[in-house]
Amino acid sequence: AIARGKPVVTANKEALAKHWPEIMARARRRGVPVGFEATVGGGMPVVRAMQRHCSGDEIESFAGILNGTCNFILTRMKEYIVRHLEDREIQKRSLPLEEALAQAQRRGYAEPDPSNDLNGSDTKYKVAILANLAFDTFVDPADIYCEGIWEESQRIVPSDLYFLHHPRYLAGKFALKLVGVAERRYGRPTLRVHPALVEEAGPLGDLAAVSENFNGIVIRGRRLQTQFIKGLGAGPQPTTISVASDVREIATGMLRARAAGASAPGEAALADLPAAGTRRGAALGDVRRVPTRGYLRSFSPDVKGIYARKLEILARHKVNVQSVVNVREFVYGRDRVMPDYIEIDATPDGAVRDVLRAFRRLKNVRDPMYFRILEL
Repeated sequence: AIARGKPVVTANKEALAKHWPEIMARARRRGVPVGFEATVGGGMPVVRAMQRHCSGDEIESFAGILNGTCNFILTRMKEYIVRHLEDREIQKRSLPLEEALAQAQRRGYAEPDPSNDLNGSDTKYKVAILANLAFDTFVDPADIYCEGIWEESQRIVPSDLYFLHHPRYLAGKFALKLVGVAERRYGRPTLRVHPALVEEAGPLGDLAAVSENFNGIVIRGRRLQTQFIKGLGAGPQPTTISVASDVREIATGMLRARAAGASAPGEAALADLPAAGTRRGAALGDVRRVPTRGYLRSFSPDVKGIYARKLEILARHKVNVQSVVNVREFVYGRDRVMPDYIEIDATPDGAVRDVLRAFRRLKNVRDPMYFRILEL
């Protein structure tokens, strides 16, 4: 379409994220506009905000809930847990991730194959697109550190929501979200996707309150400070509205350009086209150096010495432990493993990932996972 001089409106986030330089360079050469609001956030107008409202500022960071499918799943899992917090059979009353996913699929919020949503890839492509706009560069999505809510090596389970919301434990201090984060660190864009704990009453409280199939994003600029945008995410309607909005805006721009005697029909819309950037992905900051704090979760049976081995690994990697909590209300499998949550101080993220790898090698330890507290 671009080669024939036709305007383009797309909702294909993967193609745009992977081929950003070629698409933008060709569009500029041919003088045609490209609308891609529907690639990020569904009905949340974050692309226009980045292109226009924030373009005069220097964006320092953004953090967003950019996948409505995962947000719906986590909302449903939380609701079931909160409803039955005092039930003695809480494990039977809780909603597994598989059932929450089935609800999302019945409502049209999840694809028949939801892999890209659950493993974080969908959010990763969106982070790449927004980072290209925010930092005026080309980010190769393959270079973004990415974890999801359900993948081969880790998954979120009902006991995680129970630990977060029962008054005996964290008492609803945090909301569990899949987030995409971009920051200027070490002189470079530093990008990551992972489940995170967002403090309900903290400076990111608006983000913590985003529920159901909604998306939300916090953008921090050097001059404009903090902005928050929210809108419907998963489902056909938000995407359709964003596509229709792009079509209408491009058509209006073309009519105005013709009336003004522009040499090319899309000339008036070219101001919104980002620079093509380099064909090679920009050098990103090392996420392993980013200090994070949070909770390490793993499952193990109540056998002698297991916690001593975990604490030994943490000490070896210079990770300072604040507390260890065993959630005995949940017991899984024939070997009766129970989840424990180890609170750790701020530590370089790479060291924590090394701890997780060491945990996975322990004989009686299953499914270790790290819940980072989101801080910007």
